Amino acid sequence: MTTNTFTTPLTNAQRTLLLILALSLLPIVIGAGLYLYGWRPAQTSNHGTLIAPPVAMAGDDLKGKWTLLLVGDARNAERLDELRRVRVVLAKQWQRTQHLAADTLPAGLGLLPGSVVIVDPNGLAMMRYAPGADAKDIRVDLERLLKYSWIG
Repeated sequence: MTTNTFTTPLTNAQRTLLLILALSLLPIVIGAGLYLYGWRPAQTSNHGTLIAPPVAMAGDDLKGKWTLLLVGDARNAERLDELRRVRVVLAKQWQRTQHLAADTLPAGLGLLPGSVVIVDPNGLAMMRYAPGADAKDIRVDLERLLKYSWIG
């Protein structure tokens, strides 16, 4: 008794379909593998320093809007004017932001006078800049936060 095992070879159309399917799944498989093994890029695109975990800030003035908070002497008119200009350049987004000055902040932040802190609409300090940080860097980071933010 003979068995007839009949296998059909793949046609060109089937090979093309399998190749497209494999190439479509390849980025998903690579991404899942990188995520599962905990790989993160060595460099981030933000200019400020992320505060992790974010620090809760007291005060109702800080809730509801993204806040550029100047640390230290509130009479530093030049720096306050820079923060005001950062808001003006935001065009349509300026209503979602505010700028304030504070003499005292939580000690856990380790901030020097003249530093700038970005506080999110929930009242959490989430990014800080060294004294004398370029206003353009603050603007770029704030624009990115406003673009991708769902909270305020």
